[in-house]
Amino acid sequence: MSDLYIKDSSLGINEVIEKLKEAVPNNQFGILHSYDIKQTLAGKGHELTEECHVFEVCNPKVAKDILEKDMNLATVLPCRISVYTQDGATKVGLALPSKHITQLSDADELSSLIDPVEQSLIKIIDQSVV
Repeated sequence: MSDLYIKDSSLGINEVIEKLKEAVPNNQFGILHSYDIKQTLAGKGHELTEECHVFEVCNPKVAKDILEKDMNLATVLPCRISVYTQDGATKVGLALPSKHITQLSDADELSSLIDPVEQSLIKIIDQSVV
């Protein structure tokens, strides 16, 4: 299985972003910050042909529980969902938390915290692409 979860959408990128902004709070997460990577790079003199937006999302209670088990995991929090175009197609994806967080920590019961988070993030993406 891939370490990434990526879904294609027939919708335009702006519509997917709006749907994502609705799906995040509907699934008990919040958007902490968003980045328009294309705009940021252009501002530094580097033109990107594709669109790329990154959203940092978090469920505060779960983040607290994870950090209480292993503060080193602050290096991979919050979770990130990317909305971007590739060859004219709109895509939404994330690096699956179950694939990297559990590799970075020996803390007991992390998978019991991570698995529901991952399922919620997948649900958010699935709701954003239709």
